[in-house]
Amino acid sequence: MDTRAMLPDTDSSPVDPTLFTDLPCLPGVYRFFGEQDELLYVGKSINLRQRVKSHFAARHRDKKEARLCHLTRRIEHQVTAGELGALLLENREIKQRQPIFNRRQRRYRQLHTWRLQTNRQGFLVPVLYRPLVDNHGWQQDSYGLFRSPRQAKGMLDGKVREAGLCPRICGLEGNGKGPCFAHQLGRCQGACCGKETVESHNQRLQTTLEDQHIQAWPYPGVLVIREQNPQQTDYHLVDQWCHLTTLQHKPEPMTITPDADASFDLDSYRMLIRFLDQGVEHYVLS
Repeated sequence: MDTRAMLPDTDSSPVDPTLFTDLPCLPGVYRFFGEQDELLYVGKSINLRQRVKSHFAARHRDKKEARLCHLTRRIEHQVTAGELGALLLENREIKQRQPIFNRRQRRYRQLHTWRLQTNRQGFLVPVLYRPLVDNHGWQQDSYGLFRSPRQAKGMLDGKVREAGLCPRICGLEGNGKGPCFAHQLGRCQGACCGKETVESHNQRLQTTLEDQHIQAWPYPGVLVIREQNPQQTDYHLVDQWCHLTTLQHKPEPMTITPDADASFDLDSYRMLIRFLDQGVEHYVLS
């Protein structure tokens, strides 16, 4: 659905109220377009009318909002049945279409995670692993999802310090003999020099990393998440944490056609986990 209107040339001019006439108070995604019909901005809200109007209300105190509103020549919106649908659609459009005013978001096809391997002494050692997102076996026994090795190592370093683990054993300090430097500072409980057992260190490492444990796909097939408002019902199809597509009719197993760009995405993974934890309605397609 389109709402077309010419905006005032100056930010101090009153906004044409007809600009918001067709905007509903429903969840969805909105798009601002410029003079050459270039896509300026993509946003989402559980109340489209209220959110779009808030951009213009903020133009007097925010330079970015002022410039966005000044350049906008038309506004387009798409209603979704609920908040999850709006989030998934916004996330996909920003990454596919790269609007000028959105913070640049890339689809990270090469993520990083930690996996635990056993060394010769029996210690579990975190090893940085770069999974192929289309090979779903990587989700088993992985800890954390990161956009760069630096981000991954920052998480591990914080966990090791917090729990008093040995940074040498965890691969954060070079090889050596005797107590590690952290032990000399009282920050390591001594697994490096025989003061803590292998079993104790392994258990504490696993416990410390538990909140980073990637949830392996727990369903025997394609998951359907159902969202509904008084005007619309959406069915979000998900497999191996990959958002395949969204339909406005109840899906049939033999008629599923994933969107061409459907693949594992870190941001949509986090959205899906959050909504499933909150108890959103869902079932397995059979």
